[in-house]
Amino acid sequence: MDQLKVVIIGAASPQWGYTLSRDFIVKLSEEAICSRYKPVLVLEDVDGHNLEMQAQLARKVADLTGNKVAVESTTDQRRAIEEARFVVTSFAQGTLEYMQYDLEIPAEYGIYQPVGDSISVGGAIRAMRNIPAILSIARDMQELGADDPWLLNLCNPMSILCRAVTRETDVNTVGCCHELYGGTRFLSHALDFPYEEWRERLTFDVLGVNHCAWMQYLKIDGEAGFARLREILRERGITSETKQLYNSDQPELRRVNLKINLFLRYGVLPYSGDRHNGEFFTEFVNKDTNKGADFGILLTSPQERLVHWRGRARQMTKELLSGKEEIKLELSQEASSRIMAAIVLDEPFYDVGNVPYHDGNLPGVPDGAVLERMMTYDGQGYHPNRVEPLPDELMEHLVLHTNNIEKIITASVEGDRGLLIEALEADPLVKNMDAAKIPEMVDRLLEASRAYVHPRFF
Repeated sequence: MDQLKVVIIGAASPQWGYTLSRDFIVKLSEEAICSRYKPVLVLEDVDGHNLEMQAQLARKVADLTGNKVAVESTTDQRRAIEEARFVVTSFAQGTLEYMQYDLEIPAEYGIYQPVGDSISVGGAIRAMRNIPAILSIARDMQELGADDPWLLNLCNPMSILCRAVTRETDVNTVGCCHELYGGTRFLSHALDFPYEEWRERLTFDVLGVNHCAWMQYLKIDGEAGFARLREILRERGITSETKQLYNSDQPELRRVNLKINLFLRYGVLPYSGDRHNGEFFTEFVNKDTNKGADFGILLTSPQERLVHWRGRARQMTKELLSGKEEIKLELSQEASSRIMAAIVLDEPFYDVGNVPYHDGNLPGVPDGAVLERMMTYDGQGYHPNRVEPLPDELMEHLVLHTNNIEKIITASVEGDRGLLIEALEADPLVKNMDAAKIPEMVDRLLEASRAYVHPRFF
């Protein structure tokens, strides 16, 4: 019986390690896979201490599923990747400590980033750190992996990293993001249907880059969904100019204020969280909007990420290991394990993904640009829906960002400081700072990340 090897790189992550390892163990333990293959899950990370904790937890999950999956762990990337059919990436070079620089240095220049991991300054400098690492992984897959290996990427900046891999190597790559499910949850509340039924009741297509993609049309039970949504918002007195919903008689909508504004302005729905969407534009997160609060957007501080997010995740790991918290074997909403199963078993699975675009019907978008679309996964790979262009203003926005991504990748691969500056000069959010100070800001950011970026920057 052939081996089916799945590797998770970045498996020591307290936020992602358990979720991903549990999902893959549960999926790999299904009879349809076990009857054909000997499944192996390898956890890899440079953080040996926390990797061992995640490995212990994964073995507990494997035990609960009948020990059908062999669980291994290593700090050696090349050893992990050898003969791997699937490599799942969930890492961040420099981790949250380096993300502090990505947020705090730009803030000194008037650039406020609610998240700071997808685009603009935070996304670009994070890409400078993460592109060398993900290309190292992809090249090891080419050299050492199983025939026709797959990279399932959960790292940010997702569109940039996936495009770097598909541009610089020939490794099959899919970017897996869960933001669509938050958008369908919003629709389930707004249109009053159980969230669990969205796959059966909603029909739509999507287009954009990761964390700024748009639902182009919507049907619910075969009827016009956007018309219903507009009518509901009209009845509630909400327009494309409505701000500060937190201070209105509808505070329950405060965290989707920007989503609603953009939908009513353009007629298509941005389904990612408002904290992400706001970073792709000039006007929503700046000093004039109370750093985004007027649109219900909150800045997540590096300190909150360290203390609350990481601390909470580490506590959960301890409680799962000790038995204080029950290990549940239900799959999470993350699609990566389902995509793996669809490819291995040739059983179609319809979901969202970030993959290269080659259709040629979106003027100005580079061939090969990684776009977020709905698609079917099966034994032949992925099959994206062919989509129509977005409204004109949003197409200009998409063209700008996809071309800027090309510059960011080249800047990282070649260590080209001038090209990185050029990309940031064109970025919409960066329009909120004095353009003459962009080179100074870039130099400070590169110096802070010196350990992980191309040496030619210096």
